[in-house]
Amino acid sequence: MLSILKNRTFLLLFLGNTISLVGFGFNLVGVSWLVLEVTGSELALGKIMAMATVPGVLLALFAGIIIDKVNRKWLLVVLDLFRMIVVGSFVILLVQNRFSMTALFIMVLLMGAGSSLFWPTAQAFVQELVSDKDYFQANALLSASYQAGSILGAGIGGMVVHFYGIPTALAFNALTHLISALLISAAPFKRQVVHHEVESIWISVSKGFIYFKEKVAVLILGLTTILADVAIWGSLSVLTITISKEVFLAGSWGYGLMDGFYGVGALISTIAVLYMTRFLGRDRALLLCYLVAGVMCLLVPIATSIYLAGVAYFFMGLHNNAARICIRTIFMEQIPNKIMGRVQTILGVYTRLLVVASALSAGWITENLSVNTGMVFTAIHYLIALMGTILILAVPTYKMIIKQEAAWKKAKFDK
Repeated sequence: MLSILKNRTFLLLFLGNTISLVGFGFNLVGVSWLVLEVTGSELALGKIMAMATVPGVLLALFAGIIIDKVNRKWLLVVLDLFRMIVVGSFVILLVQNRFSMTALFIMVLLMGAGSSLFWPTAQAFVQELVSDKDYFQANALLSASYQAGSILGAGIGGMVVHFYGIPTALAFNALTHLISALLISAAPFKRQVVHHEVESIWISVSKGFIYFKEKVAVLILGLTTILADVAIWGSLSVLTITISKEVFLAGSWGYGLMDGFYGVGALISTIAVLYMTRFLGRDRALLLCYLVAGVMCLLVPIATSIYLAGVAYFFMGLHNNAARICIRTIFMEQIPNKIMGRVQTILGVYTRLLVVASALSAGWITENLSVNTGMVFTAIHYLIALMGTILILAVPTYKMIIKQEAAWKKAKFDK
C-alpha cells in the first residue's frame, strides 16, 4: 500500500491535500457552530451548508475544461492560496468584532468556489501521476486524505472551538492552506504539453456527456453511489452537530468526538478495504459497505451515550470510505484521463445539487419533525447507493465494471 509514496510528487500532493483538508474540518465545525450560536436554527445551518455547494454548480461549465487544459499542479497551488486569503480575511473581521452574516455568506461562497475546483483537480492530477496498476493504492490514500483529513480536522476542530474559540480554529484553517500550497509547489512535475484543438465551450463540455451516453453503466453507478458522499456532506453535516447539542447535550466537543470516530474509521478503511475486496470481491464488498453504513445511521439517535454513537460513526466511516475507494477506482479504470476533469465536473455538479437538497431537507426535517426522522432520511441515501449497485450487478453487460480483474485486485500487501 505504501509503496506508491515513493513517488515524491504523489507524496507531496497527498501531504498537502491532507493538511488542507484537516483545515477544512476546522472550517466546517467553526462555521457550523457560529451559525448555530447566532441563529439557533438547524434550517439556517442547512442553508449555509447548501450555500457552500452553489459555486460548484455555477462554475461547472468551465471547471472541467480548465482542469483538463492547464497545469494541474499550479492550479492546485493557486486555489490553496486563494482559500488562505479568503478565510484569513474573515478571521480578521472576527478578531476586530466586525462579524456579519453577509461576510459569512461571502466567505462560504468563495471557499466553496475554491474547493469545488480543487478536489476534482486533485483527482485528475493523481490519475496523471500514477500508472493504472497503482490506481487502487492512490485512491485508497487519496480517499483517506479526503475523508480522514476533513473529519479528523472537524474532530480536533470541535475541541479547539470549545477551548480556544472560533477565530483560532479558522486561523488554523488559513495556515493549512498555506502549508498545502508550499508542499504542492515543491512537488517535481513537468507537464507534457498537449496541443488541443480549438473548440467551443459547449463542444468541449459535451464530450463529458457523450462519454456517459456511451458508458451507461458508469453513469448509473455514479448517479446512485454518489448518494453516500451526499449523506456525509449534506444531511450529516447538519445532523451531527444537532445530535451532539440536543440529544447528548455535549456541545462542540461532542461534535468533535463523533466526527473524530468517523475519521478514525475512514482512516482504517484504507487498509480494511484490501481485505474486504480480497475475501468478498469488489461487488459484495460494496453491497456490505452501503448496508452497514445505512444501519449505523439508524442506530446513532437511539444510542444510550455519545460514546456509543461515536462507535456507530466509526463503522459508518469505515464502510462509507471503503465503498468510496472502490467507486473512485472504478472511475479511474473506466474514464480516460483526457476527459477526466469534464466527467468529474459533471458528477460534481450533480453531487452538489444533491448536497444542497440533502442539507436543506435535513435542516427542515430536524427542526420540524425529529432527529430520528433526519437519520432515517440519511439512511435512505445509502439505500439508493445499495440499489444502484444491485442494479449494475443484475445486468450481465454492466456488472463487469465492478467485477473485472483490475490490477489493484491482485495487489500484494506491502510490509
